[in-house]
Amino acid sequence: MRIDFRARLALLLLGLFVLVQVPTFLAFYYATRQSALNQAQARLDAGASVFGDLLASRGSQLQDAVRVTTADFGFKQAVATGDKPTIHSVLYNQGHRIAADLTVLTRLDGHVVASLDGDGRSVPAGDWSGLVAGADANASGTSVAVIGGRPYQLVIVPVRAPTPIAWVGMGFALDGKLARTLKELTGVEVSFVARDDDGQRWVASTLPAPGTTERDALFAAAGGRGGEPRLVALGPHDYFTRWQPLPGRGGTAGALLQYSRDRALSSYHALGGELLLIALVSLLASIGGVLWLSRNVTRPVSQLAEAARRIGHGDYLGLVPVEHNDELGQLAEAFNAMQRGIARRERQIAHAAFHDNLTSLPNRARMQQLLGEALARARDDGQPLGVLMLDLDRFKEINDTMGHAIGDRVLIEVAQRLQAALAEGDALARFGGDEFVLVVGAVDRAALDARVEAVVAGVSQPVTAGAVELFLEASAGMAVFPEHGEHPDDLLRRADIAMYDAKKARQRLQVYRTGRDAEHLHRLSLVNDLRRAVPNGELELHYQPKLQLSSRRVAHVEALLRWRHPQHGLVPPDEFIPLAEHSGLIRSLTDWVLHEVIRQCAEWADSGLDIGIALNLSAMDLGSGDLPDVLARHLARYRLDPGRLVLEITETAVMRDAFYSLEVLNRLKACGVMLAIDDFGTGYSSLSHLKRLPVDELKIDKSFVIGMDQDEDDAVIVRSTIELAHNMGLKVVAEGVETEATMELLHRYRCDSVQGYLISRPMAVAEATRWLGEASRRYNAEAAGTVA
Repeated sequence: MRIDFRARLALLLLGLFVLVQVPTFLAFYYATRQSALNQAQARLDAGASVFGDLLASRGSQLQDAVRVTTADFGFKQAVATGDKPTIHSVLYNQGHRIAADLTVLTRLDGHVVASLDGDGRSVPAGDWSGLVAGADANASGTSVAVIGGRPYQLVIVPVRAPTPIAWVGMGFALDGKLARTLKELTGVEVSFVARDDDGQRWVASTLPAPGTTERDALFAAAGGRGGEPRLVALGPHDYFTRWQPLPGRGGTAGALLQYSRDRALSSYHALGGELLLIALVSLLASIGGVLWLSRNVTRPVSQLAEAARRIGHGDYLGLVPVEHNDELGQLAEAFNAMQRGIARRERQIAHAAFHDNLTSLPNRARMQQLLGEALARARDDGQPLGVLMLDLDRFKEINDTMGHAIGDRVLIEVAQRLQAALAEGDALARFGGDEFVLVVGAVDRAALDARVEAVVAGVSQPVTAGAVELFLEASAGMAVFPEHGEHPDDLLRRADIAMYDAKKARQRLQVYRTGRDAEHLHRLSLVNDLRRAVPNGELELHYQPKLQLSSRRVAHVEALLRWRHPQHGLVPPDEFIPLAEHSGLIRSLTDWVLHEVIRQCAEWADSGLDIGIALNLSAMDLGSGDLPDVLARHLARYRLDPGRLVLEITETAVMRDAFYSLEVLNRLKACGVMLAIDDFGTGYSSLSHLKRLPVDELKIDKSFVIGMDQDEDDAVIVRSTIELAHNMGLKVVAEGVETEATMELLHRYRCDSVQGYLISRPMAVAEATRWLGEASRRYNAEAAGTVA
């Protein structure tokens, strides 16, 4: 059911009225209740005081009567001689004189000799041993005792002749007569309750005899502490009830003093009626005011509602008219301001949904739209369209080593360079991280290739960040419409494949080659599997010996990583190592290799094999500032002499960031390990850089070694490299030695060590251990024969 604004406003105002009135009534109720409780407490306090005074007066009568009785010489003689008629006569006369309800004579041990009621009849008085045992032979005070289930106010005094020979007790019953007397004096209802070993008993009350439920409630009240009133329901009425305990002997007795709550509240009922009348008048006045107010407020509110509906449909142009400078006018102005703010924020949200926050370039979602539009134009014009996926090399290292602020400045600079290269109809987006996508058009394929080459070259220029000049390199892949696809997703995917190929080949630009999709999917599958290779134990190390030419001794082996895939078998390192570098997994692989190499080297040393191990480091490893710490931790764990370890790095890896790489190499050298330049001659061979590197040896790339016995140019290069290295104090290792002729030439050129299939192929650890053991024994035997 729809409730209009007028009804809601009326309900709101009436609700506010009720919200104000309810606390008023509650406050009145609690104040009334507290006042009633205070009045009842005062009444009960007065009743308790009168009750105490009455008991004191009756106690004085009892004391006087008992003293007269015990002082009577004839009574003493009768007690001493056991003259029962005289005893009965005296007890009756003295008790009757003060209207005592009970007169008793007992022996010293509490055995009752005579007990009379108010009419002089003998009545059972029970066992008084406890009463007389607690009596003070030198005093005659009053106390309350429960005898025969009834409470009595007693005075017990010894009969002396001259020492105590018996006890005389007189008492007044706490009965209905006393309760009525108290009620007449105080206006408080009085009930006497006696409690002995048999439990509580209802004795007398000014109230009608209670039922079982009410009796239980009264007994519960009688169990409380004296002076604390409780509210007890007796029939249709509630009573403030106070337990007044009467300390004594022979049980426990007390009085329940009660005051009606209705009586206490009677003076406030008239006030409550007046307050209710005022509330009703106020309610009627409020209803009239609400009806008048709703008629005057409905029209401007309806205008606001209509404006809100327009906003809901996306119309932010129409404003609410401001007719008055009152609260509703202010509301209309605020509504118009809100409408303008919503329109502004919606534009911002729409922009953020399709643009990158850092560079303000379109994002992936927006590029999908732009690419679709560009493809439609290219189809209509019959012109090629290039989709270029561009990724910055080593950007993660820049972020890690120089901070995200510098990284953000680099990204902004690259975005500006790419934007400057755009022509009309082109599009540029940032897909996240350091990845950008360009859509480039041209009249033909040749013009397209030229434009793309210029774009990539423009990115690969140094960037100045503060006092540091950063040399950027980018890898880009391009897919061309319609040659490589006609759908945006196909072109983007194939541009990404081409970019990966460019990274793998270390080229700036690679154009998609047909048929690479299956290989791309295979590569993605391998990346996912590679994440589980270490925990699943799929990685293993093979070792290839290095032979010292001068001594014919094997002093080192090179550790080569192998991946035994559960489905694909052995995956070549040149296939999965680039994947690890591209996906960021290379550091975890390096950590595993360092651990295994150092552990194996320590194990061989413990078994008597004097063998060092060389291993290759990735270019990504040199960008890791914590690599020296990881190395030192593993060396310390296995207590390995760091001189047994050779870390091989390529020239290309060093030159990617020469300054930072040099810092990492110096820290590695400080750990005590040996450093070697791997594949020397294939990268940026620069003597100026080489002399600054803290390396111990050079490894000549096998591309120069394999055919040097047949190719004079290769032989000259190898010989010159060996002489150059020796002049710089470096040792030389030649890899790719496969013939005796090649090894003989290297020996003649004074090469220090050789490595290749002529010496041994790479072997698993068990086979390598046996091979090294046999080689060590042969060397020792030959050395012993030479000495002999």
